[in-house]
Amino acid sequence: MLLLAAAPALVGTAASADPYQIFARARQVWTAQRYPEYMTYTVAVDVVERGVEKTRHYHLAFDSVSGRIAVNPVSDEEVAAPADPTGVNFHLQPKRAFHTVYDKRVGNPGEAVDYLGVPMIAPTYSFGMAGSAPENEGSGNDALVAQIRKEFNDPAPPVKAQAAVTDPHVRTIASVTSYVRRYTITLAGIESVQGTDCYHLLLQPTRDPQKLRLREVWVDMQTFETRQLVSAGNFTGSRVPWRITFGDLDGEQYITSETALATVGVGDHRYERATVSFEAISQAPRPTRPLNFFVTKEAMLAEPDTDAPAKQ
Repeated sequence: MLLLAAAPALVGTAASADPYQIFARARQVWTAQRYPEYMTYTVAVDVVERGVEKTRHYHLAFDSVSGRIAVNPVSDEEVAAPADPTGVNFHLQPKRAFHTVYDKRVGNPGEAVDYLGVPMIAPTYSFGMAGSAPENEGSGNDALVAQIRKEFNDPAPPVKAQAAVTDPHVRTIASVTSYVRRYTITLAGIESVQGTDCYHLLLQPTRDPQKLRLREVWVDMQTFETRQLVSAGNFTGSRVPWRITFGDLDGEQYITSETALATVGVGDHRYERATVSFEAISQAPRPTRPLNFFVTKEAMLAEPDTDAPAKQ
């Protein structure tokens, strides 16, 4: 992975640092990630409902080339203790080798089979931090900062009054400029995260707050890796804030955990605490035939389709 040396403008106190340059460097690190073509991992879903802690473990595979995720929708806990057939309708219908259709429906609202849904998520998701390289802006860090300012601060070109253009005899008294902004980025200070000093960035959306979800980002002062962030929503349809932590594995950034910062409601259930963790991430050989599992959309726990910041 590309580790970037600290630029002079970023050395010193928080008051002297440029938040847009910090964000640009963090984004540059994300775009430099090189993940294995195929990996396997375990997703642990841990919730607390009415004071009772419950856990589910699922096994998944991720093809980073195609972006496809394969998941075994039957958790380890279900295998060890199958759900009560009087409360849950569970159908397993073999189709052919490597293709099995699962239809899981919760029939008893008192007990959910999959607390947040069957996870269809990958540990490489960046929550909009990853982005493309600068286009038509030259090269180097200054070009990337210019792109970040353009995209997150002033992405639209200024619109000026046209009176002087349409009528050359009209005297121009003032020129009015308006900007369309996605985020205003400020630097809150320097904080320790996972034992590492980080720049703490605050992002305030100026429009579409349900789509522009980034609120806080902690960036390692030395490597500019993202150590932690807060998203105003998480997963498809979730509107509660979540804290996401990241770790390193073989020199690349991966999600380690995602923790809800408020009560999570799923159907008739209210979870006082909810955490999704990625475990046992490892590179794996690509199977000779794809693993195809089908899970009904209503039973899925998934991130939004895009990982591009412009559409977050």
